[in-house]
Amino acid sequence: MPAPITLPDLGDTSLTVDQERPPQEPDFNAIQRNVSDKSYAALTGPNGDFAVPTMEELGLKPATTSQRGGETLALASLASIISDKTYTATFEKPKTAPTAFSPQATTLLSPHMHFGSLSCREFYWRVQDVVNSYPKGKASTPPVSLTGQLLFRDMYFGAQAPLGHAFAQTYSNPAIRFVPWHLPSKINPSNNLITGEYAIDNPKAETWFQRWKYGRTGFPWIDALMRQLRQEGWIHHLGRHAVACFLTRGGCYVDWERGAEVFEKWLIDHETACNVGNWQWLSCTAFYSQFYRCYSPVAFPQKWDKDGEFVRHFVPELARYDRKFIYEPWKAPIVDQKKWGCVVRGDGGVEEGKLDERLEEEDGYRVYPKPMFDFPQRREICIQGIKKAYQVGLRGNDSKVLDGTWRALFEDSDEGPTEGRAGPPGAMIADDYVNMDDPLEGKEVMEGVGLDRNEGVEEVNAGREVDEESRRKGTQHKRKPDKGQQMTLDAVVVKRVKR
Repeated sequence: MPAPITLPDLGDTSLTVDQERPPQEPDFNAIQRNVSDKSYAALTGPNGDFAVPTMEELGLKPATTSQRGGETLALASLASIISDKTYTATFEKPKTAPTAFSPQATTLLSPHMHFGSLSCREFYWRVQDVVNSYPKGKASTPPVSLTGQLLFRDMYFGAQAPLGHAFAQTYSNPAIRFVPWHLPSKINPSNNLITGEYAIDNPKAETWFQRWKYGRTGFPWIDALMRQLRQEGWIHHLGRHAVACFLTRGGCYVDWERGAEVFEKWLIDHETACNVGNWQWLSCTAFYSQFYRCYSPVAFPQKWDKDGEFVRHFVPELARYDRKFIYEPWKAPIVDQKKWGCVVRGDGGVEEGKLDERLEEEDGYRVYPKPMFDFPQRREICIQGIKKAYQVGLRGNDSKVLDGTWRALFEDSDEGPTEGRAGPPGAMIADDYVNMDDPLEGKEVMEGVGLDRNEGVEEVNAGREVDEESRRKGTQHKRKPDKGQQMTLDAVVVKRVKR
């Protein structure tokens, strides 16, 4: 029997019964609304027709991304990809351009898999059918192939499964290396889980984090990526690598959990396991350990886009800059900056509290911020910080991490909140710690922080014995011998390795 193409007239649908409206507070979507939710204005809907509420009736802001959902679009996109047999069979993720945006260089099917409008099994076998029919030896293979990307996705789900919530944090996580990052998470000792808040141990690191988040770092490649993320809810995987490395071990030395939270908020393809796993990978706290290899915010994008079209699109204030200065606009002569309609000055709106707003013009020129730090200098500081953390060799569930005595194994001058010999659990700072089960206990811990470094020598020695034991077992990172030079990930910047 064919499906009906029309519905019978329902007649009068007005109801006289009282409506029991659900509570409006707390409204967890308030930040996404322009006006209040009007979908409950009447039991039959605002128009009395029982229709699905529109975005306007829900009071939601217009979408900024061009991506749309639904199974129909997902299957159509998959069919279009599969129809190009060469692209499908020979796809290699590392060879796709992170600077491509219209169209992008990858499938952009990840949001559909997140929302369930595309089955990962359907995706896998449709691709595999093409690979199986392709000339033998000519198709790409995992992990770089299309099917390899799906296997990576499952790998992270597998890593998350035995750990549960602990997988998404450092504290109490046995699979992750402990690094005393800036802006550490606050922890609830009653359940060993992070609370969703963090401590500001270093005001400068907090400024760097906020400038990174809103695309105001003064490094056009990083800023373009973060603005694309905020606007479209998606960036290429190599772009994700670049901004994650920059925030953690390649510049800011900020806790990877801060970056993962921003991605969780803005990514339309967010999966906790994949997001957390990638941040652990790029911060070299799990899955990957070559911490001395960093993405350059200048040399790496030049490899893919010498003219800077990606930057010109997402950082339009630099659209008229010459290609010579598109990734380093601060080096352009002031005469040229004015000729191109944008001057490089200021901190991106930090002092005015306008990081999340479009900067106003000054003296008739648009403004782009100065770099927030010297990248080569900060990279070296970060490398030394990670190197020290690797030498100490603690994991997230080590007893010294759990009770805060890990500080005895670091110098006060080491990067991160390393001062003192003891302190609150994890990398929390004393002023932010209160034991939720026993406030007095929290007070005692706070009073014990900052002890003289001559105290607790036995504890330090014990730590060194553990360190030596882990070294004998080969669990610590050792830099592989080379010929005096080490290529970074951008394959352009060469850093001399100290002997």
